[in-house]
Parts: sequence; structure tokens; C-alpha cells
Amino acid sequence: MKEEVINTDIWNLLETGKNYNRMQTLYEQAEDNYDQYHGRQWKNLKKPKSAGEPIVLNIIKPIVKNKINTVNESSYEIVFNPNTYETEEELESLRAVAKGLTQFIMRMWEKSQSGKKVRSIVKNSCITSEGIIYFFNEDDNIKSEEVYKNNIYYGNENDSDIQNQPYILATFRRTVKEVREKARKYKEVNKNELTDDEIKNIVSDMDYWEETSKDKRVVEVSPMCTVVRKFERKEDGKIWISESTRTCEILKEQSTECELYPFAHYVWEDEVGYARGVSEISFIIDNQRAINKIATRRDIATTIGAYPKLVADTSVVKNPQALNQVGSTVELNGMRADDVNKVVSYLRPVSMSADAYNLQQDLIQGTKELLGAGDVALGNVNPEQASGKAILAVMNASKQPLNEQVENFKYFLEDCAKIILDIIKAYYIDGITLYTTTDEINDLGQTEQIETPFKITQEELEKLDLNLKIDITPQSAYDKYAQEMSLENLLIKGMITLEEYAEALPEDSTMPKPTLESIIRKRQEKRNKIAQMQQEMNAYDSAIKQEIAMMGGDTSEMSSMQASGNASGENITEQNNPQM
Repeated sequence: MKEEVINTDIWNLLETGKNYNRMQTLYEQAEDNYDQYHGRQWKNLKKPKSAGEPIVLNIIKPIVKNKINTVNESSYEIVFNPNTYETEEELESLRAVAKGLTQFIMRMWEKSQSGKKVRSIVKNSCITSEGIIYFFNEDDNIKSEEVYKNNIYYGNENDSDIQNQPYILATFRRTVKEVREKARKYKEVNKNELTDDEIKNIVSDMDYWEETSKDKRVVEVSPMCTVVRKFERKEDGKIWISESTRTCEILKEQSTECELYPFAHYVWEDEVGYARGVSEISFIIDNQRAINKIATRRDIATTIGAYPKLVADTSVVKNPQALNQVGSTVELNGMRADDVNKVVSYLRPVSMSADAYNLQQDLIQGTKELLGAGDVALGNVNPEQASGKAILAVMNASKQPLNEQVENFKYFLEDCAKIILDIIKAYYIDGITLYTTTDEINDLGQTEQIETPFKITQEELEKLDLNLKIDITPQSAYDKYAQEMSLENLLIKGMITLEEYAEALPEDSTMPKPTLESIIRKRQEKRNKIAQMQQEMNAYDSAIKQEIAMMGGDTSEMSSMQASGNASGENITEQNNPQM
């Protein structure tokens, strides 16, 4: 008798989420959207019998690419800035902390290739309505992982705010070997009551039918199984985590000490009452299919009726096969060559109505225009027929429909920064060492980055939420240029000094900030030398005056010499301090 398989509580919760998603046709819709994007647009459709390969005119891919490029080209940077402070000393301290945290996140972002994952998330969000990123701590390193829409299950599917969820389930497809090793590690570290037999019972399964691209998973190279990870907010306000396969709970519930769920999701367009949002292409699939069908029917009609067809009475032709051979001789039975037109002729081609072509073009152009992805937006414009300013103005206007997506992208990055800061506060219990980086010019005139370490205790980390704010600053070339022009105008108007101008410049400005700081530093060194020389001259003059006075001499001539020397010193100072 076959032993009954008993699912874990987490797995039963997962089945509840799967049933809800099936009712919402989430899996079918996501798969269909991917197929449409990649050109598999006749999948599951009845193909015309009289045609060869059905025609595909994929308008979805260029539309999606245009939109995701528009969002991704709005490059942003996560920056921490002081928010509240009481004294100038506290402000300077917060500035150092903010700069150190900004550089820490930049390094973590590059090391974990989060930028690449974020671009993929924007793409998947446009195609399937939602993209998710997952942050976690591993060996004192904060890492990130992209999670597909099919692998996330919310405790409240009607609320798009992840931090309001009662619980979140995330599924991962992992090798059996990896899962067993993780179970043994959890057993040793957390003293789980997991037996060796239970670990051995972690075997491969076929629970991949809800995975993205499930058709590619029918054959897996290594034995794999599905692992479900549960995150739940408890009464203490902390996020608790547990992990399970179908039959084995490999990680008992324990606190992560984090206050935020480690997930941030980017929803392409919000839909009231649904956490997943709406994708860009779900409602134009019917248009795409209609375009393909019209093009295929036109191809069939052209094949059947657009070319002349040979008609022959083969009873009087000895070799009928010669009728279709180039340069061959047609032999007739008892008929003169002059009468050949009576038994061999051609059917005239049938002219095709332009209505089908016009409808096809109207569908293509109309769909693109309604989605804000016309010829100008897609770059299909002849620059010889329009001025540069006119093209730029139209392109800028075409981006206006994506303002909502661009704004949501900024909030998504802000959520990512909050989660990273929350993980830092939870896992770096001994504090964290940050670095302030300054650019200096060495003796060879080369720029060197000097890093100065400083440590922040956990108590200081806990106070950062009240004293720091997260800014998502634009980082495109035009944004940088606008910032620098604003600072330059303030400098020209005399509202700030050159030193303040150099300090306010971004680290990656087009203006060479290290070179400017080096010039200011050299000028200050010259001023210091002149001031020192002046001080030494004054001390020398005072000593001589005192000596002359003690000898009873006249110091008026000495005063005249001093005045002359002071004037000379002022001239030197003016020469070495040009007006700025």
C-alpha cells in the first residue's frame, strides 16, 4: 500500500495561494504574455490549413522595448541626506554617515549586480504587470535576487503595499543536494528536531507547473525540488521566517530581527483591489492576433489568386510534365501547333482588394498610437524631413504617458533602500564600518581615492530613521548638466564662493571636481605662505623697533620702511589671490 504523503502547514498555505491565482488565471496570462512578446503568437491557435507557416508581425516587442527603455533611461541614484539635526556638529556627523551609507549601498548594488536585476524587473513588470526583488543577508553580505511573479504569494492579494501583508510566501526551485545541505546546516545552527531520515526524504518533485517557462522545466538536468519560504510579521513587529519542502520543514520559525519584508515590487500600472497590477500588453493581444490573421489571409489569397495558372487538355498532350519544365518541348497528339491555344491557356490573376491591407495597417498604427509608441517614439522618423527641435519636442511629448511608471520606479528604488537599511540594522549588531572617500591629487598630478574608515554602533543605526532621509536623485547626463549649470549661475552671481561651488558639485560631475579642489588647495597653501611671511616680517620689524628704542634711536624711518614693506606684501597677496 502506497504511503500517504502529508504536506507541511506552509505547503498547504501555498496550495491556497495557487488556487487563488488559478482562479485569477495568473499563470495562463503570464505565460501568454511572454509568448506574445517572444513571437510565439500562434501558440494554441488553430492555424489555416491552406497556408504554410503562419505570418507573425510582432508589434508587441518594439512597443515593450520602447517603454522599458524610457523607464530605464531615467537613471537614478540612492542617496542618503541629513534630515533633522540640532547643532552644526551633529549635521557634520550626519553628513559623514549619510555619505558612508550612500557609498556602502553603491558598492553592494554593484557587487550583487542589482542594477542588472532592476532592469530585468522593469521588463518583466511591463510584460506581466509585476517584477519583484528579494534582499537577504548571507555571510555578512547583503545580496539580491530577482523573483518572478509566479513565485510570490501574498496573504492579502487585494493590497498592493507589500509591507501591509499578513504574510508572504516565496517559492524557489533548488537542487535536492543544495536543499539537503541547507537542512543539515539549519539543524546544526538552530538545533532543529530534523532527523537524518527526514533529510533523506527530501527528493526531487514535479511541482514546476506554476513556474515561469514551465515548458522548459519538463526536463531538468539535476534532480530538483521546490522550496517555499514563509515570511510573517508577528506581534513584536518583527519579520519571522520559516522554510519547507512539500513534506519536510527544514527551518523552524525564527525571527529575522527585521521590521520590513525583504521584498520590493514594481507594479507597471496599479489596479484597485488587486496587488499585482496590470501589464502593458494583456489588452492588445487580440489586436496582435488580428494583425497576424489578416496578414496570413492576405498571404493565402496572394498564393492562390495573384499568379497566373496554367490550364491544359492533357488528353492531346503526349508529355504533360513538359508543361511545367523550362525550355522543354510539348508534344501533341494529332493536332497542329497553330491550334495549341485551344488546349493550353492561362487563368488571369485575380486583383486583391486593398481593404485587407488598409485594415491591417490601421490596426498596427492605431495600436501603437494608443499605447504612446508611434513612429517618432520608436525612432522611425526621417531626420531629413523634420527639424531636430521638432523631433525632440515630439519625443518628449510621447514620454508623458509614462510619467506614472517613472514615478513608481523612484518609489520602488526608495523601498529597496529602506529594506537594505533595515537589514543593516538587524544583522550588523556589532555596528558597521563605513568609509568616507575623498579624491586627492598626488605628486604626479594623478587623482587618488583616499578612504577613511569610521564605525557606527548599532545604537546609532537605530536613530538613523529619524535623522536621515532617502533621496532618489536623477543621474542622467542632462540632469547632471542642469545641476552644474545651476551651481555655476550661483557662482557667477557671487551668491557662493569657489570653495562652496566645489563642495556642492556631485562626485561624478562633468566638471573635474578633484582638479578644482586641488586648485583651491594650492591657492590656500600660497595664502598661508604669504600670511606666514607677513607674520615673520612683522615680528622682525617689531624686534628691530624694540632694539632701536632701547638704544634711544629714531623709529620714524623704520616705520616708513615698514609701511613700504606692507604695501609690497599687499601687492604680492593681490597677485596670488585673483578675484574669484
